[in-house]
Amino acid sequence: MFHLLLLKDVLCTILSKLPAKEAVRASVLSSDWRCAWTACPRLSFGADDVSKNVKGKPQRTKMFIDRVNAGLRKHNGRAVAQIEIKYIFESKLVDHLNNWIRFAMSAHTKNLAFDLAPPNNFPEYGDHYRFPSEQFTDNKSVSCLACLQLSFVRFEPPPTGFIGFPHLRKLHLHVVKTTRQDLESVLCSCVNLEWLSLLRCHLKDEMKVVRRPLCQLRYLKVVHCDITKIEFDAAKLSTFVYDGPYMPITLHHAAKLENAKFWFRRAVFQRCIASLLNGLPDVQKLTLQLGMQRLESRWTLNSPRVFSHLRHAQILLIIHREDSDKILYLVSFLRVAPFIERLEVHVSNILNRFFFFPL
Repeated sequence: MFHLLLLKDVLCTILSKLPAKEAVRASVLSSDWRCAWTACPRLSFGADDVSKNVKGKPQRTKMFIDRVNAGLRKHNGRAVAQIEIKYIFESKLVDHLNNWIRFAMSAHTKNLAFDLAPPNNFPEYGDHYRFPSEQFTDNKSVSCLACLQLSFVRFEPPPTGFIGFPHLRKLHLHVVKTTRQDLESVLCSCVNLEWLSLLRCHLKDEMKVVRRPLCQLRYLKVVHCDITKIEFDAAKLSTFVYDGPYMPITLHHAAKLENAKFWFRRAVFQRCIASLLNGLPDVQKLTLQLGMQRLESRWTLNSPRVFSHLRHAQILLIIHREDSDKILYLVSFLRVAPFIERLEVHVSNILNRFFFFPL
């Protein structure tokens, strides 16, 4: 009997390391393994789980809902470390998505991912799924949630009772619809957040988190977002990645910023350097890429401030052909980087001719 129990325990351990789909497939190998797959703490449900023989969108959606509900029922009363839902959002999913979030909280889920974004042309799919923030009103419901990934979701925190995600360490937002005030409310509640990524989140406003600093934030990424200004108070931030239109960026108390990468579009070199000098004076390694802009004829920056910690800089420019004779003036960047040890300047023009100027 002990031998059989040991084998069963080993089997559960093995299956717990497999993705849910693989664990289910393994269950057909033996009648004794039929329900063993429910020991798998990582559940992933996607459109691929629905048979391709099912015709019609309503039928496919119903089958997907049934699959998820059946899978969660088998794990009722058990801890589930990870739940991933990947399906294009439609209105009939709302109640089920709300229920699946309730299940995740009751199952002490650590990693929760809702990828509901359509492949393209977002407007034709209607409004986003409204994230049920009202469910997060007590510390017990979110005590285990450490990683949250949301796509095609709308944030509207309630005016009272919302405690946010005080134990969250990683947050990824993709095509999330929200306002400056609501996003700030959510982020200010993430007092233990270490990793934050925003992709295609169009605030059309400033993104500020200074009222309640993100004291544990170490990684920040903002890509293709319609934002007018970024201002963060994050003393432990070590990596910052930005890709999008030029905007003012200010990081308060970011004395530990090791690596910053920027890809500014529609930007002027001197203006970018002046802005970064004011907003990120303590950066140690800087990568700056500017696309299709005209170079100034001379260096005009007059600032008493310098990058006192900058040791490595890489500048990548795509310029107009007629500006090729102005490339060398970029060496003037050294005026505000007196302690730099390595400078790389990569330039390409519209003919795709590349020039590399190492220091």
